[in-house]
Amino acid sequence: MRGLFGLALLCLFCATRAGATTLYELERVCPVGGQTYKSFGIGSTSRFGMRLDMRAVGPQGYLPVVECPNGFVVYKDEKEFTAAEIAKLTPVVEGDAYQRARTEEVVHYRIILLERALGTSDTDLRYLFLRAAFDAEDARREELRQKYLGMAADAYLAYLNGHPEHDDSWWTAKQLTAEIARQRGLFDQAIATIDSVGQATGLPEWWPKVTAQIRARAQARDSAPAAYNGG
Repeated sequence: MRGLFGLALLCLFCATRAGATTLYELERVCPVGGQTYKSFGIGSTSRFGMRLDMRAVGPQGYLPVVECPNGFVVYKDEKEFTAAEIAKLTPVVEGDAYQRARTEEVVHYRIILLERALGTSDTDLRYLFLRAAFDAEDARREELRQKYLGMAADAYLAYLNGHPEHDDSWWTAKQLTAEIARQRGLFDQAIATIDSVGQATGLPEWWPKVTAQIRARAQARDSAPAAYNGG
């Protein structure tokens, strides 16, 4: 088993070597269930820019996620899970719905299920819906990707409606709302979202640069994920 794991690490390293992602083998103890298992850590990685939906371009945008044999996704350091959180998450992981999600959904959607069980709102999980869409994109499951994009759109709209202050997180949410609409093929909606801001005061420096590219692609009726050309 150790040899097979080492081979898998080698294959993954070779696949990403040009981008300098390195993995190392380690032994983990699952926070839920306590099973000891062979896993990996990420030594280094790299990126070469960012997409319009904020996904990193390059190996950093495709990093593997640690998962226990029972399907629990270790989405933060094992030591950060409190006893109260483990008590809430254990029946979730053991439940039929979560276990079905191992085949019917993607890994970041399972993180959403875990965080929901801890009481986190979808508004606070808004970028995780986009991460789930990235997973579905990689798996070439377009119907699933569109489902997650729709959920992301709802979460970002709820955030904007409940966050009146036009700070950096508001502008980012507004930009992503337009980009999500574009990737859903809602081109007029994407353009209207951008244009609704007009020449508002306090525009961040990056806003016109990024949204001009989203707008141009929406006008061209192009819904494909795309890199930001310029940074």
